[in-house]
Amino acid sequence: MQSHKVIRHTNYHGNYLYEAVKYVLHGEAMIGYKGSPNVDVYHAYNQMMAVKRYFGKTSGNPLFHFVISYHSRNVYDVEWAIRKTAWIADYFRERYQVIWRVHQKGEKKNGKRPSSLFHAHIVINSASYVDGKMFSGTKSEIYAFLEHIKSCTKDSSWIIEYADKDVWVENDIE
Repeated sequence: MQSHKVIRHTNYHGNYLYEAVKYVLHGEAMIGYKGSPNVDVYHAYNQMMAVKRYFGKTSGNPLFHFVISYHSRNVYDVEWAIRKTAWIADYFRERYQVIWRVHQKGEKKNGKRPSSLFHAHIVINSASYVDGKMFSGTKSEIYAFLEHIKSCTKDSSWIIEYADKDVWVENDIE
């Protein structure tokens, strides 16, 4: 089974955006491939902060971080993982600044292949560069993104995992 993990931190501190961008673009990975449809990856943090400052959205949740884990029985080629990740990340390109990186895992110590050879980190600026509207991460937004992932990968077995306690916003719809 493949998973789509949502990492959402509502307790904003000034370095969180910087640290997340730094990790995604330069973090630990055996092999890493990075990209963006609308941000210069070498200046991503500054560009994201410029949008936040322009629209006065420098407090609250600074970003959304998604981890896409591809199952090794479905994805064993790095080129496929890169193409699919770029396509998946394009979901946000019309409104939000987005960066992504594909990580490749090595073999386990026992010589067996791990359940996921590749995973991708996708980070979006929570403030829209179009109008400053915040991406809030409601159930409907997250599930719409999940449907996009299923469509891109042509696989309906994807599930959502949450990496924090504060999963849904208060005004969420069922």
